[in-house]
Formats: sequence, C-alpha cells, structure tokens
Amino acid sequence: MAVTLPILGLSLSDKGVQAAEIEQDGSSNTLTAIDEWENPAADLTNAAAEEQFVERLSAFIKANHVQAKKVSIALDTAQLVLNTVPVDDNLTRVEINEHMNWEIGQYFPDTPVKDFISDIHVLRQHPDEKWNEVLSVSVRRSDAYGIQRSVAKLGLDLHILDVDHFSADNALRLNYPDADKKYLALVGVKENRLDISLIRNGDMESYSYSVVQSNKEIVDQIGALAHDTQGIRSITAYGPYLDKDLLVQIRRASVLLVEALNPLRHVKVADSLRLADHLSVPSYRFASAIGVALRRE
Repeated sequence: MAVTLPILGLSLSDKGVQAAEIEQDGSSNTLTAIDEWENPAADLTNAAAEEQFVERLSAFIKANHVQAKKVSIALDTAQLVLNTVPVDDNLTRVEINEHMNWEIGQYFPDTPVKDFISDIHVLRQHPDEKWNEVLSVSVRRSDAYGIQRSVAKLGLDLHILDVDHFSADNALRLNYPDADKKYLALVGVKENRLDISLIRNGDMESYSYSVVQSNKEIVDQIGALAHDTQGIRSITAYGPYLDKDLLVQIRRASVLLVEALNPLRHVKVADSLRLADHLSVPSYRFASAIGVALRRE
C-alpha cells in the first residue's frame, strides 16, 4: 500500500520565494498549496534576513494548512557556481572532484575550497576522443547551512537541495514523457538571466546561461537559440519573469515552436486548494518550486 507523503517545494532567489506543497501518493501527485512572495533579503546567513524568511514561510504554512514535514529547495542558478569543463574519460570520480575543486579555486582564490559543497554531472560523452563534458554545481557551505537552519526552526527537515533550472527540468520530464524522444531546449526566463539546457532523448547534453538587461535581449537571445541550434525541434520556456506578453514576443521572434512549461499538466489539484487574492497563476512561473516538490529521490 502506497504511503502518502506531502513535500513542500520552495524556489528561492533574491527576487522572491515560490512555494508549492505536493502530496505524493504512489505514482499520483496532488497540488495542495501554492503561493509566492517577495524576498528582498535572500542571504539566510544574515540573522535579520533569516528571521524575515522564517516569519513569511510560517505564515504560508499556517494560512494553507500545510502538512509537509519535509521541504525540498531549489536555489537560483545566479546564487551558485556552475562550470562546464572537459575531462579525460578515464578519470575517477575522486580525480574529477579534485579537478573541479581546482577550477573553483581559480574563480575564488581567496576562498577555501572546503567552503563550497559541490556535485558533478556528466553531460556529453565523447568515447572516440576519450573525453567527457562535465558540469560542476557548487553552493557555499554557509548558504546551505543557513537554509537548513531556517527551515529547522519551523520543524521542517531539508529533504533535497537542488538547482531551480534542474528542478524545472524534472517538472518537464514528469509532465511531458514524450520529451524522452525529442531534442529540445529548456529555457528559464529571469529578469537578468536566461538559463538554457539542451535535452536530447531525455538526457541533458549541455547547460549555459546568458545575462540579459531587457525584454528585447530576452527575445533576441531566444530567437537566436531557435535559429542557430541545429536539430532542436522546439523550445520549452518557464520562469518567474515570464508573462503572457513576453511569451507572445518570444513566439513571434522564434522560427520554432515555443511552449510554456505546464508543471501541473499531470498533477491533480486538490479541491481544498486556496489561492491568495494576489496570486494569478500562470503555472510556468512555479515550474521550479513544483518540480523540486515532485522529486522522489
């Protein structure tokens, strides 16, 4: 008999917090709570910022009768260190980690490597040429501890600490199973940043980002992605800065189909769900929060 497990998913950035509670019941998922609020003080190593975060999250939990005791959190890529490098395919995991630590030391020569927590993901493999492309993702240890300490004050256990773009990727895979048979681009639209990954037959084969300063730059960058990336069939967009008008502009500038990611496409919505008066959902704004709440590992 399947055990019902409510998970609270949070997507954090210096712009805001997005929250979604998902009730996992076997292979079924149900949205039971959702909201977002501004987060002007995102540094949870700061006592005042931590107090503000805890107070606002507590209010969300009470207002929405959240039952989850586990919380999974997606961090903004802008708060992390993401680095893609080529490595020999005969290196061990330990040797790859050592190489990535060396890379971090080049970017932050005055910060001890032990102050970062890192993970690696193999992207493209080139067996004929005997090298692999590896993505390293690093978070400052103090930031991770600040998050863990903050949620613990509300009696919550930190379940998963993830990256917002990769959480949206999870929402894409769960809600669009046919993505495993396509070559597409996933684009996270933020006010000053685009996160871009190329996914071929279900495998992420590249990650990159662009700094943008205006809606025109967002539209132009995505238009260039559609025009210049050989072989991709479509673009899936999501993000807290994306809105209907911008989506229309992006679609007009693209030679490919641009689809807005719906992270609730195969997720039930509870009859008891209460939407705050200020909340107008297009659901693609919540792709990262919902995607991290849907994670099961």
